[in-house]
Amino acid sequence: MKPAKPVAPAKASAASASDRRRTILKWSLLVVVTAICAALALWTTYLVEQRLVLGEVRQVLPFLSLQRSANSGVAFGLLGGRMAVILPANAIAILVVLVYVYMERRPVLAGIAGGLIIGGSLGNIVQRVTGDGHVTDFLKFPHWPNYNLSDVFIIVGIAIVFLGLVVEAFRVLRAGHKAPASR
Repeated sequence: MKPAKPVAPAKASAASASDRRRTILKWSLLVVVTAICAALALWTTYLVEQRLVLGEVRQVLPFLSLQRSANSGVAFGLLGGRMAVILPANAIAILVVLVYVYMERRPVLAGIAGGLIIGGSLGNIVQRVTGDGHVTDFLKFPHWPNYNLSDVFIIVGIAIVFLGLVVEAFRVLRAGHKAPASR
């Protein structure tokens, strides 16, 4: 007679199912948000390249213009023309974001923030690889360099990660103050 297999308690089974759902939600959000952001970034760039010549400016709002420019570097034109550095740095950054998403226990935060950052990065990478090594920047605020929608997605994603870390730090601090004093 074979010994009976131990039966997992109902709570462990429910927790396992809940963890599976959270994992599926996290990675599904990441894929969907990444695809939407990359598509929007590439579509808006395409529209600007079709409708504005390099250097042309169109006023949209008193504080916002569309001004098409080419950027062969990264933020603020740094590393201009150095695709041999920019592309591997982007790949490493995407890997770091994937590790963050894997480790982050809050699925909505991880999926959305990670998707924004990776989608924005992919939008810029596709432009560099399929074009002549530059990205098209077109959003212009006064006293600020031009940027594109990919840059907006990356910055918003990083801001969400940062705010999530701040919230978590306050939660941990608050929990630490409620803990009984050790003797």
